[in-house]
Amino acid sequence: MSNTPIDEGATPDLAAEELAGKHGISIEEAKRLIAREGTDRATLDGAAETEKSKAD
Repeated sequence: MSNTPIDEGATPDLAAEELAGKHGISIEEAKRLIAREGTDRATLDGAAETEKSKAD
């Protein structure tokens, strides 16, 4: 379970939470990547690693 508080009635974005947790990025960043790259996991993993390396 995520420690991120959500608004009552809001649906959690499980794909974004999973991507964020897997790559150590924020949920907002994960949502942005999903919106930009689509839902293919391999593509998202690559994009997340690229974004993470830019931040370091």
